[in-house]
Amino acid sequence: MAVKLEFLTEDQQAIHFAKRYWAMDAEGLYLERVAELLPFRDITKPGVVAKYIREICQAFDENQSCPVCDGAMPINGRADVKKTPRRAYQTCDICLERRGKELAGRRAAERAELERHLGPHIYDMQNKTVSYKGFTDDTIIVLQAISILIGPRLLLGTFCLSDCEQLTPMGARDFIDRLYTEEVLVDDPTDAPNGTYLVEKGKLLIKKSTARYLLPPDTGRGREPEAIRELFDREFSDANALTNLWLDFAVTDVMRYMDNQCSLHNHDLDQEAIQKVEGLVRHGLRTFSVSQMWFIIWKVTRDAAALASRIYYSHEKATATIPTKIHKQLEAAYQGATLRNDWGRPEPHIAGAIGQVFNSQFGMNELTKGAEVLRLFSAISDKRKGEGDLYKLAASFMKETLEGQDSVAALDAFAVLIRSGLSTEDAILEIVNRGA
Repeated sequence: MAVKLEFLTEDQQAIHFAKRYWAMDAEGLYLERVAELLPFRDITKPGVVAKYIREICQAFDENQSCPVCDGAMPINGRADVKKTPRRAYQTCDICLERRGKELAGRRAAERAELERHLGPHIYDMQNKTVSYKGFTDDTIIVLQAISILIGPRLLLGTFCLSDCEQLTPMGARDFIDRLYTEEVLVDDPTDAPNGTYLVEKGKLLIKKSTARYLLPPDTGRGREPEAIRELFDREFSDANALTNLWLDFAVTDVMRYMDNQCSLHNHDLDQEAIQKVEGLVRHGLRTFSVSQMWFIIWKVTRDAAALASRIYYSHEKATATIPTKIHKQLEAAYQGATLRNDWGRPEPHIAGAIGQVFNSQFGMNELTKGAEVLRLFSAISDKRKGEGDLYKLAASFMKETLEGQDSVAALDAFAVLIRSGLSTEDAILEIVNRGA
């Protein structure tokens, strides 16, 4: 018969009973119905026969072969038997067990390799320090924004990417990645869930979506109040860094609106078109406000939708015109065409925590024109530069006064100028010019 039996008992009566259960003719039909086998000992019901048979022997269907080892497949009852030869969909128990052991071995080796890489990495991350004073202005802005979202955890704990989802209207990934690449933030493997780290080709890889990030302590002052003040009491001066961050953030604000309008009109821009739009938007934001760029996006997506409804245009062709339409709108605006600057923010469209910081620090929002932003940052930079020159003049004045033969007279002259109503800066300049 096509069923091979391996007995688990030496009871001859039980063995004979099992053979009768599985006995079949050349056509694969069973010689006896289950009910005809009963009673047998205390078994009187057909429903429990198969269970008893499994306890005394293991049956293998020779018409079903394991896809791995080609051996006969184990079966549990008469209904499992096949009348014609075929490949089984699943592996046999022996192969399954062997595969399980191999898999367990591989996983154990992978865990060992991961731990070997993680050990030094954990040590490096736990001993990492950074100079808060050396942080650029744009880094400080982003850290202040993160603090809005996660509070004390920025300095005392860890956080993940999803905690910062409201950093900008388009999420936080690009900004967190930037801080991590610049080693402003580090990852903490001891607080990350399983599966966050893996080793591939001898290199430790991190799953960013589940990684836990932290801000290392300051190199010289740890987490003392003076170090923390470097993060929250910064006097900004780097116009270039501030401008680039504003543009990065403002682009997300416009592209979030772009996503909304494209979804509304069923426009599906490919990656190349999106990059073109981002470039055009970034350039436009150097002159116009976010609100004005929203107006352009609203207009061109609506026009593309109207174009798609025409017989001679497909939706794909109409969508492809969007970057060019944006370019033309910007060209017209540069030449004097009016752009509305009162376009409102849609209800679910957040400004983001970075937007909050820009607003609180500089009074900027979606209505602030790009040209005004650039002028403000330039003025801040010029002011700080002027203050730096003043400090140099003051230092020079004090040095020459203390080293001079008549230092008291020089200080009296400075005091007279102050009493006459001159500012400290003007008084110093006057004294220096006299000396020249």
